[in-house]
Amino acid sequence: DMHRIRVIRPMVGGAFGGKSDPFPHEMISALLSRACGRPVKILFDREEVFLTNHGRHPTRTQMAMGIDANGKLSALDLKAEIDGGAWGSFGVVTTYYNGVLCMGPYRIPTFRYSGTRYYTNKAPCGAMRGHGAVNSRFAMETLMDQLAEKAGLDPIDFRLDNLLPANTTTLNGFRITSNGTQECLERTRQRSHWDERHGKLAFGEGIGVACGFYISGSAHRIHRNRFPQSTVHVKIDMDGGITIHSLAAEIGQGSDTMLAQCVAEPLGVSLDRVHVYARNTDTAPFDLGSYSSRVTFMAGNAARKAGEAIAAKLIKAAHRITDKPVEGFVLRDEKVLYAPDPSVSVTFQEALHEAMAENGALMAKGIYQEPPPMGGNFKGAAAGLAPSYSFQAYVARVTVDPDTGFIRVVKVWAAHDCGKALNPMIVEGQVEGSIHMGLGQALVEEFPYIRGSILNPNLLDYRTLSPQQMPEVEVILVESEDPEGPYGAKECGEGPLLPILPAVANAVHDAVGIRLTSLPMTPDKVVGALERKAAGKTPVLAGA
Repeated sequence: DMHRIRVIRPMVGGAFGGKSDPFPHEMISALLSRACGRPVKILFDREEVFLTNHGRHPTRTQMAMGIDANGKLSALDLKAEIDGGAWGSFGVVTTYYNGVLCMGPYRIPTFRYSGTRYYTNKAPCGAMRGHGAVNSRFAMETLMDQLAEKAGLDPIDFRLDNLLPANTTTLNGFRITSNGTQECLERTRQRSHWDERHGKLAFGEGIGVACGFYISGSAHRIHRNRFPQSTVHVKIDMDGGITIHSLAAEIGQGSDTMLAQCVAEPLGVSLDRVHVYARNTDTAPFDLGSYSSRVTFMAGNAARKAGEAIAAKLIKAAHRITDKPVEGFVLRDEKVLYAPDPSVSVTFQEALHEAMAENGALMAKGIYQEPPPMGGNFKGAAAGLAPSYSFQAYVARVTVDPDTGFIRVVKVWAAHDCGKALNPMIVEGQVEGSIHMGLGQALVEEFPYIRGSILNPNLLDYRTLSPQQMPEVEVILVESEDPEGPYGAKECGEGPLLPILPAVANAVHDAVGIRLTSLPMTPDKVVGALERKAAGKTPVLAGA
């Protein structure tokens, strides 16, 4: 019986998809605890973490794109072979996402995709940050640059000429609402001095561009029912303190602060009044969790609706106190003001006490159910459907040492369309963190295997991007004001990772004239491609 189970969610932090699966050892520890009547803790050593964590799928991608005589994209043909490791995990979704998330930010009139995920004797893979979109985006954006080069077009101009507009539908049924890609490209172009630098820097120095596109929540539930995807409860008692109850998972991304903002805004109060309780299933309503960059859009909308419901009660109370029409009241600066005559107002506390008279504590709930119907009826039509999408455009500047093959990313200009930055500092932090993670995959991180055994299952041999390798990042927030997001907001937790990998690869080509299509772009691969170029061979190192 589910009502006999209480879940207390501790503040653990981090995830990036690695905690989305129900792991066997979690179930084993629960069964052991029931058997012995005592708490059970399972402690992994570092190698066990590497073996059980569900990281990104290694993928071999074959992609072809075409353009017409007017420089417009005419077709995209994509085949992906995906190494899933030993278990299924999110493999079906991953396989679909590898294809369908290529349908933006460009208008593509003809599309074919074939994806195959294989079971292998390796560590299982799952839904890592930017789930299903990172590898195919790398292939697509580097191929976009090759198309522009062959057509004699500037890479940014080529992208601008092929963008999806706002308020449109893609070939596979994605409903695009807000879209700030054009502004992202234009602002990164200006800030990076693209026109003065691209193709004009000294040998060994280069600049490259890439765009991104990602879901802001999933249109369909992970459970087959009609329950809301997010529910938020709000309560205010006589002391004026506002409590928010939600099980939206705060894992360090700032969702508790976001919930507080979305409730405080319609009530016109400071965040000092607001307290968020998101730990205990006995006191907070059900939420689907932190995945698919859904929390701000869905839980934020639910919180906003709950706050608005409380605000309506306070306005009715102010009407009773002042005898002014309810239509004229606004909540601002801890007051309920009558807008036609601002000299008429009551304090937040006065309105609260009037609303509570013979009624008790004010309580309200808000829900996010689902976006309008969308998508087609073909196989996989539901994959990638979302209430909104985020968009990005990055420019990276690199230096490449032709003798050692070492790539150094000097600076990144990162424009991200987040709809509305509810908390600009958090958004900038998400963008910077995404760039750091993406640069790790682009330059240093890899899992070499021998007969199913990982060769580097520890933090000494598994290389990550060091602080010295992290470039200067100039974050450019683009606010396209999504019409359905909470106060215009949409995702910023996963999409910002996508463009950095191809932007660096395209910058390397601008620097030394080689195309690297295998990740990570390690010095040996750079030197090998340069040697091929010097020998008069195709300066492309094929790979996945």
